[in-house]
Amino acid sequence: MKLLKQLYQINSKSGQEAEIKRLVLDQLEGLPLTVVEDAFGNVFITKGQAYNYPCVAAHLDEVHQPGVRHLQETDGMIFATDEKEERVGIGADDKNGIWIALRLLHEVETLKVAFFVQEEKDGELSGCRGSRACDLSWFNDVRYILQCDRKGNSDIVTYSEKADVRLCEDDFIPAEIRNLYGYAPVPGGKTDVVALKQRGLKIPCCNLSCGYQNAHKPEEYTVVKDLLNAYHFVHHILNVL
Repeated sequence: MKLLKQLYQINSKSGQEAEIKRLVLDQLEGLPLTVVEDAFGNVFITKGQAYNYPCVAAHLDEVHQPGVRHLQETDGMIFATDEKEERVGIGADDKNGIWIALRLLHEVETLKVAFFVQEEKDGELSGCRGSRACDLSWFNDVRYILQCDRKGNSDIVTYSEKADVRLCEDDFIPAEIRNLYGYAPVPGGKTDVVALKQRGLKIPCCNLSCGYQNAHKPEEYTVVKDLLNAYHFVHHILNVL
C-alpha cells in the first residue's frame, strides 16, 4: 500500500495534476511503454504489441482542496485527518483507479491505459473536460474500456442515468466472473467513459467500483480489501475478454 499512500498524499485538484502526473510517470520508468501526453494534459500509455487492446482508464484529478493529510489505517480502512485531527478527503476518487492502472501496467503484457485530467466539476466548469477534449482515434485499436472510478465494492455501471447513455450490455462481463468477485450491473452517473460514448465511441465501456466510500466528502475512506478485490476483478477480465 506504499504507492497508494503516496498517491493520497498528493493533492491533485482539477487543473493542478502536474505533481501526481510526475509520480505516475516515475512509477513507469524502465517499463517498455509508449507514453503520449496530449495538448490538454491527458496521458495515454500503450504496453505491448497487439492488433487490438484492452484499456483501463482513471482520472488524475480530485475535488478536495489542498491541505494537510495525516493518513490513518485502522480495521482495514485508510482515511486522513488534518492538523486539528478532523477528517479530510484523501482523493481516493480516483487515486484508487490510478493505483489499479499502475499495478496492471507492471503485471499485464498487453494493455492501454488512459489517465484523464479535469474529470471533476470545478466551480462553474463542467466535468470530463479532458475526455471531452482528447483525440478519439487513440482508441481505434481498443476493444473495450474499464474505468475504475466508482464508489463501493460491487457496481458495474453499464448505463448512465444522468446522460442517458448505454455504456455496454449488462452481460458484457459474464455472470460467472461478476459473481466470483461480487459485482453486478447497475445504472450510474457520469465519468470519462460516458463522455467518450457521448462523443460517438462505439466500443463497450463500463465504470467499476474500486473500494472507496463517501466520495467528495471529508469522511472519504478506502476499504483495502475492496480495492484489492477490484484489482483482481479487473485483472481477471483482462485475461479473458
